[in-house]
Amino acid sequence: MKRTTLRAAGVSALAAVAFGIAVPAASAATSAPVRTVAVVQTADVQGSVSSSAANVTAAPGVGGPSNGEAGASVSLKPVWEAIKKSGLAKKAWEAAKKGQTGFVAWVNSLSDFNPAKWAIKALPGYMTQELITYILNNYAG
Repeated sequence: MKRTTLRAAGVSALAAVAFGIAVPAASAATSAPVRTVAVVQTADVQGSVSSSAANVTAAPGVGGPSNGEAGASVSLKPVWEAIKKSGLAKKAWEAAKKGQTGFVAWVNSLSDFNPAKWAIKALPGYMTQELITYILNNYAG
């Protein structure tokens, strides 16, 4: 077996293991989100509220990425690294600009010996769109 074939198989296996561990952990973090409710108590009938009487708690994740979003970008990084290592970053960006259909067609046109192809194909369906968004946001063509 050639060294490049073994290397391609190793990168593909590494990406599959990374997604097998990272993706379920990210989805488990968002499976049952806990929301807290803001509670305001009035001090008297006229409607004035004292600062000690107002108990307000913010919902987690307001104003920033949730754990699932952070987990998605972390789990997509190995795929993006495989694409860059293959020298296909610019072509991936051009395909990502065409949307999911164009991107999937580009991935299918890659050689079967290309580790980036199998790293992308190892992604679950919804993560393909996340990868497209990740590429468009992180590569400045």
